Amino acid sequence: MLRTGGGYVRDVFGCQTEYNLYPTFPPPPPRSLILHRDEHLEALRKRSFAAPEGEMEDKPLFVLYRLYEHILLDNNIGMRNEIEAFWWTQIPVADIPDPRDVDEPQRYVVLSCIPALLVESFNQRIEMGLRREAHSFMSQEEREAFAATPKVLETVPSWTGEVAPLEETLVVPHHMDGETQLEALDDQRASAPFREKNILLWHPHIHFI
Repeated sequence: MLRTGGGYVRDVFGCQTEYNLYPTFPPPPPRSLILHRDEHLEALRKRSFAAPEGEMEDKPLFVLYRLYEHILLDNNIGMRNEIEAFWWTQIPVADIPDPRDVDEPQRYVVLSCIPALLVESFNQRIEMGLRREAHSFMSQEEREAFAATPKVLETVPSWTGEVAPLEETLVVPHHMDGETQLEALDDQRASAPFREKNILLWHPHIHFI
């Protein structure tokens, strides 16, 4: 059962418990999210605000932690929504600050893998002629004009390379119907940025327009 506040949600026994309208910051460690996936997904669905309580505006660090939640919970739609929203902020991926989450090493290592996903997703778009400084509704002429501008590719923040891999492999299960779980880091379906940090994770669906 989740410890929450601001509303109510029923637990597995049919009892009411409070839920939090704001995200917990920082969110729970990886093993809690993995072991209690249904409860955490329910909390995400009941959440009303993107930033922690008391914060008046969103920040790249909050985005990083929300992506962390969505990825570990295999919440594909939530992850893609966050990626799309961050694309339009025009904030360089390299500017995502170091969370310095040293009190929870597993969480810190997972966080260090996420900017590489953003870089991969955004750079594919940029190579296709899309630009982050554009806007979502454009004429064909505007799209062609932006596509003709110089490409500015994204890079990962320097701090991500300074976070050491986990000593023990963290296995993050997926929940896709009809697909078996990954069993080895050398599986071609495993995400390369996470593999480098000794995390076994099905590569997320990060490419979409």
